[in-house]
Amino acid sequence: MKRVLLLLLLFSFAGSRPASALVNYDKGSRAVLGVQLLQDSEDPTAYYYLPQFPRLAMKADSTFEFLCLKYVDQAGGTNGGLFHALVEFTLPDPVVRRVENALREKVAGAHVLGPVPLMQSIKDGEDGMGSFEVVSAVLSDKAEGGFTRSLVTSGRAPLMPGSKAVVAALLRQQGATLLWNSLTSPTSDVSVAIHGYYEAAVEGYNAKITADVSTVYQHFSSTTNVQQDYTKTQLRNAVDNLQRDGTLKIEVLDRTAGLGIKADDMAGVLQLVTDKLVELMFDSKTGWAKDPERETAVEANQIQGRQERGWFASTFLGSDDTKYFTDNQYVLKNRKDIRQNKFVLSLSKKSTIKVPLDTAGNLGGLYQAMGQDQRYFRVVNLSDPDFEFRPVYFQVDGDYIDSFQDALNFVTVNFRKSYPDRPPYTKAVTFNRADVEAGKTTQNVAFPRLGMTSQDWTAYEYQVRWSLRGGPTISVPAGQDRWTKGSDAALSLSPPFDKRVVEIEADRSLFGERGIATAVVEFATILAGKPRVVKRVTLRAVDTTPTSKIALILDKDSQVAYRVTWHAKNGSKEGKLAILDSDYLFLTPPEATGSPAAGTPGAPGVTP
Repeated sequence: MKRVLLLLLLFSFAGSRPASALVNYDKGSRAVLGVQLLQDSEDPTAYYYLPQFPRLAMKADSTFEFLCLKYVDQAGGTNGGLFHALVEFTLPDPVVRRVENALREKVAGAHVLGPVPLMQSIKDGEDGMGSFEVVSAVLSDKAEGGFTRSLVTSGRAPLMPGSKAVVAALLRQQGATLLWNSLTSPTSDVSVAIHGYYEAAVEGYNAKITADVSTVYQHFSSTTNVQQDYTKTQLRNAVDNLQRDGTLKIEVLDRTAGLGIKADDMAGVLQLVTDKLVELMFDSKTGWAKDPERETAVEANQIQGRQERGWFASTFLGSDDTKYFTDNQYVLKNRKDIRQNKFVLSLSKKSTIKVPLDTAGNLGGLYQAMGQDQRYFRVVNLSDPDFEFRPVYFQVDGDYIDSFQDALNFVTVNFRKSYPDRPPYTKAVTFNRADVEAGKTTQNVAFPRLGMTSQDWTAYEYQVRWSLRGGPTISVPAGQDRWTKGSDAALSLSPPFDKRVVEIEADRSLFGERGIATAVVEFATILAGKPRVVKRVTLRAVDTTPTSKIALILDKDSQVAYRVTWHAKNGSKEGKLAILDSDYLFLTPPEATGSPAAGTPGAPGVTP
């Protein structure tokens, strides 16, 4: 059984005519459901289709290979668009099946083998007019300041089965808006042109000689004879007919001049055959015109006549008429000789030509069909979680700027941003006296988001270090390993101290009367947990300004003590420490050096 099946398969393969993938140019083409079909040059039941126009390529899951997006920079920097599309030149399989079914209704046993084998347009070894071309006013405007920043195409047309061409463009803001809007229309600003060619077989020289000579010879003869006793009836009929018809037809199709084919040998054979054929047709002795042999008609003596009397009858009965032999006959001869001589000679010479193919397709109506699908059309915010940075601004509190002149060396902020799956981001910023005097009282730290999607991605930690002049560095919070958590975009840096602004006033008219030249006021307080003199103010008799203002920093909930030293020509007198209960201090010089001073007990010459 297996052997029989194998033999059947072998015979089935041997009996089929393989397609040559070379199509006919001047015969066999058909248009079925709007698709052009070209017949194979060897197998009349095999057809190839010409794709109608280029179309968007599709993946195996039926998604289009297309993307059009706008990108927006929230900071107002780079705005624009991106366009990317893959194009193929073929027909979808469902369309091919419908075309094949419709073709079989017209041609029995027909089948579609695939697309016509196409080739690139090539000239002198280089690409010709561009086998794949993007036609677009927006995408082609690549000049300085134009709509398109860059345009890249694959250059070659997708002519082979499964091949694709690509076009990619980076657009400026105006170009992205214009192109996006054009894709909402039935006809967009983007068209794709395909240039190629295919090879086709064409009859370069075809000569056909048809000779047809028919000779019909017809003979008909009949004899009817009825006789008995002395009665005889006889009828004879004879017809002899010869009819001869001859036709000589010569058809010649000659395209050799246009196709560059040499057919001199064909013309010689054609002339020789024609001469011999004419001679054969009209030769009446040995040729086709020779007459057939004639048929002899039915003869009269084939029928017996009267009966002859013998000697006895003649002697005793005399010579009277005798009876006929009883002989009723019907003799028929019917001969028809048909001789048909037919001669057909075909002389053919084929050539192949390159048939140009130029077609284009427009990417119109895409937004109407796919505009709501984020896979194809979308607007992108450049503040991507993977690339976004969050700036945090640190500013020295303006109330403490003057503290950098005499109380603070610098302030440092240590910043830390932690991530769940990667090392933390750290940075430090410092403000010193030079920065503050130059007006640089604000600095920022920008930390990356790195794709974090939780709401607390803006959270961070920081430490503040206050360096006191002539003293320690105060950490907020206290301790090297402790951090303050925050999420605000801006923070004011205030030292962990209180600030008091004290206004000092003295009666300058009494300075001269009582011989006082200068008064020095010293302020002491608790700073960084230690008592220390934080400010000295000198008041002179020649000062034109009656009051002075000073700023004091001190630990929270600490008091300020002060002491006044009066300097005269004949000596100095130092007062006692006193607690500053008010931010206004009025000083009265003592009566005279060496005399008891009027004023607050323990603080001679001082009136708070």
